[in-house]
Parts: sequence; structure tokens; C-alpha cells
Amino acid sequence: MTMNCWFAKLKRGRINLSDVFRDSCPSTAGNNKNIDAVRRMIKTDRHVTYHEIRASLGIDMSQTQSILHKHFVIKKLRLRWISHNLTKAQKTNRVTWCNTMLIRFKKLASN
Repeated sequence: MTMNCWFAKLKRGRINLSDVFRDSCPSTAGNNKNIDAVRRMIKTDRHVTYHEIRASLGIDMSQTQSILHKHFVIKKLRLRWISHNLTKAQKTNRVTWCNTMLIRFKKLASN
């Protein structure tokens, strides 16, 4: 909620700053069953789309995004799911590979 909204509510007499209870259905997308299913889908096919995940699990698009970004800390990059929680060994391997490619590029550029 923005500061302007809070200011308006306080001006109207609201004194409690905590959120008001909302009577709605609980979110079930983030349950372990769905999280495990998404994990298996990504491991099977790293090119799987949001729509395929949503259709397979029968959940909303926002719930699909929530599972992917909150539970796996990944984002879609060039049509592949890329993890952003790399181990030290994975980071070292990526740096080594990049340095190797840079050396190759410089050799080709000098010829």
C-alpha cells in the first residue's frame, strides 16, 4: 500500500496499521506437490513454458510465477530456465569457460 493510501486511511480515522483480515480461499499453489511437480518439469525439459506448467498443474499464471521465482529463484533467459543460486564450483566453472572463450576470441581476432 502506498504512503498516500495509508495517509488517507489514517486521516479518515483508522488507527490500526496491520492488514485487515480477508475472508478468501487460501493459496494452494505453493504446496509441496506443485513445487515438486514444477521441479520435475524443469529438470525434464529446461525449455518448458509458463503456459505448459500452468496447464499441467491447473493453477493460475501468478501462482506459477510465484513458484518459479520464490521457490526456485530462477528466471527465464533466452528461453531456458537459469538458476541464480549457483554453487562456488558452478561459478568457478562459468568463469573458467568464459576465460577460455575470451582467449579463443582474441586468437581469432588477431589472425
